[in-house]
Amino acid sequence: MENFSLTVKKTFEVTRDSFIITFNEKIDFAPTQFIMIETPSVVRKPFALGKWFDDLAIGIQVIGKGTQYIVKQDVLLAHGPLGRGFVPPSGKGAMITTPACLAMAFDLHQRYSCDVFIGSLERLQMEIPFKTVFGNEKFVNLLKSLNGYDWFYVVGSDQMEKVAFNLLREKAPVYLSFNEYMACGIGACRGCAIQTKEGIKHVCIDGPVFRGDLVWN
Repeated sequence: MENFSLTVKKTFEVTRDSFIITFNEKIDFAPTQFIMIETPSVVRKPFALGKWFDDLAIGIQVIGKGTQYIVKQDVLLAHGPLGRGFVPPSGKGAMITTPACLAMAFDLHQRYSCDVFIGSLERLQMEIPFKTVFGNEKFVNLLKSLNGYDWFYVVGSDQMEKVAFNLLREKAPVYLSFNEYMACGIGACRGCAIQTKEGIKHVCIDGPVFRGDLVWN
């Protein structure tokens, strides 16, 4: 883990509150690893590392003062990469996520040739290379239509992940990225502890990706 600065190359507005930020720097990271970015408050915020075409990138949804601060900066201070990289099972996979996680999705698509499906409540402000559905009903219909895959990886809100897990779990293993509160990213604060069938795990050092049936019934 290292502390470093990232200089913003370009910020793309994906929806009204979701953005892709690309950087001039390149760093080595494993898929689904994340960085902790400093904000004016004492709390650093975690963001999954990814790519947007050839550039290092993160996706971000503005939900408060901290994320609002981050999308307005030209230089960000961060440490990482953190977390365990996700290595999926063999076979054909599908990632299901939201516009805020496009950078991670692009990286996994490049690494594992998985299909990517985006569920959004709002129309997108830019063209993206993945199938996108809008609204809850179409999202549920999309999930029901996904067959022939050997694994699924779902990233989104807790509610979205639970809906996807319940609809996909009988088709193939479902992996979920957990978004628990964390202050350090290195297992010291214990803020991201979750109960699993294998005991207490910490999202920052044991995850952030877990097989869904190890966490939820």
